[in-house]
Amino acid sequence: FIVNVGGLRDAYRAVPDNVYLDAWFPQPSVVAKSDLFIHHGGNNSFCEALRFGVPSLIMPYCWDGHDNAQRAGETGVGDHIGRDGWTEGGLERAILGLLTDDAMRARLRDNAAEMALKPGTDVAAQAILSLIRT
Repeated sequence: FIVNVGGLRDAYRAVPDNVYLDAWFPQPSVVAKSDLFIHHGGNNSFCEALRFGVPSLIMPYCWDGHDNAQRAGETGVGDHIGRDGWTEGGLERAILGLLTDDAMRARLRDNAAEMALKPGTDVAAQAILSLIRT
């Protein structure tokens, strides 16, 4: 498990050997190698999960997080639980559900393959250059 705890690293003392805590990780590189991504639902996090075909468990706390949490559930690429009032059992059920949903994995694989074929950054760069030249 890799957990970004921001500036609170020193607040965590006894963690299992298979848990790595730090203030920062190269998120796209980590997400690409993950089986599940638990995050706040921000657009970057959600899009990275989609791009790499990783199911999202979203715990939203502001604007885009709530929208993306709803979209993840509606489109079958993830699930969401509230930041307040969640239980250990509810979290465990959500995690196990996402890790064992073969249909979701297939949807995510197909979506990731389609996203890989779309040169979004190239198209955006060309659009910007076109505007600059006019």
